[in-house]
Amino acid sequence: MKPAIPPETSSTWSVCVIGGGPSGLGCCRRLCDAGLHVTLVQESRGLGGKLCTKFVNGKDDPTLHFDMGVQLLQPAGPLADELQGIVQPWPKPGRFKRICCKGDWDHWRIVSVHDVSVDGLVVGVPSMSAVGRFLADKCSNLEVHVDRTAHVIGRSPKTQRWGVEWSRAEANAGQLRYRPELAEGATESECKSFDAVVLAFEANKILQGCKSGYKQVAPSVAPSLRQQLSGRTKTSQLWNLMIAFDRELPMPWDAATVEGHGSLAWIAVNSSKPERARVPQCFMVFSTNSWAAWKQWSKKEVERVLLYDFMSFLDQVLGFWPPEPCFVLSGRWGNNTEAVLTGARPSGEFPVRALAYEDAAIGAKPLWDAEVRMGVTGDWARGFSVSDAYSAGVDLADAVLNSGDLGKLRGG
Repeated sequence: MKPAIPPETSSTWSVCVIGGGPSGLGCCRRLCDAGLHVTLVQESRGLGGKLCTKFVNGKDDPTLHFDMGVQLLQPAGPLADELQGIVQPWPKPGRFKRICCKGDWDHWRIVSVHDVSVDGLVVGVPSMSAVGRFLADKCSNLEVHVDRTAHVIGRSPKTQRWGVEWSRAEANAGQLRYRPELAEGATESECKSFDAVVLAFEANKILQGCKSGYKQVAPSVAPSLRQQLSGRTKTSQLWNLMIAFDRELPMPWDAATVEGHGSLAWIAVNSSKPERARVPQCFMVFSTNSWAAWKQWSKKEVERVLLYDFMSFLDQVLGFWPPEPCFVLSGRWGNNTEAVLTGARPSGEFPVRALAYEDAAIGAKPLWDAEVRMGVTGDWARGFSVSDAYSAGVDLADAVLNSGDLGKLRGG
């Protein structure tokens, strides 16, 4: 039975932002600054979206730590002024490389190594996931609900307000294996009504919903926005690999973008980042897009095949075969943005493509339906970087504030 939309309980204009990544946080900041009552619902336990860190033994034990998504930032646009105090420079000069390989998937070799400029590059401290909470804390009077999947249940024909409910469903066996804390089970749903709704997450989930485990949700986008969005964006899935050694290896660099290798696109010494535990020495590896798409890899296959390729790579870098790692875990990265609304093209593989900021963002018109008061946003609205995502959220908030009845709020 479809839940009833709660009645209006306040004369204060309210907006529900679903999605606590950079675009959702940018939207919240602008709306909160304008005096609206903003509620943010995020499906994971942390805020930040692509800015996510996995602490294998929990946040109270930072020894095994891996930045699972965006590896480093080059802040630009509205985001550039927001991060003071939560980021530090990384890598150091001379410690960021572009490594070119030659050969096929079975027989390859490193042919050249080049320095990459580190000007303006930073990382979150003491973790990437700290950036999301830092940005949320800048939003005055923001109401935050994490670890909850939200669903827009409909719009009341009487009050013209959107009903939104949020809860967490039961996890499946695979999800429990890698997130045992989900064993506490489903939660009771909470439901409130809002004057406007912003969907700030992956475009494919906005259009199709999600049908797996504790993140199950049906699509709820307004028809006009669906028409504008459908077929214009694209995401792909990559694999990452978290690896740790119980002693430090003598690495000649801290981060490397890899070109011409069949399976490896990125290798970083996560432990070299500021304010991280150095031992165990933690590495973060990302696969190439072509390798991830070659077949339906299982997590165990990735942990065997991609690990071997990584160890072989280090053999060439170090001149000796590395010792057995003390920790190996694979992860699927399903939010690799491939095509955006503006038609901009990505530069390189992920995560390097997440550095370039589309300054002009030609054609980056916010997707906001003023008649029904719903908007959608994400990095896919204008570019591939965290800065693009944050700017897209700010742009959408401006559209909300400049439209119809909500626009009157700015005048008091």
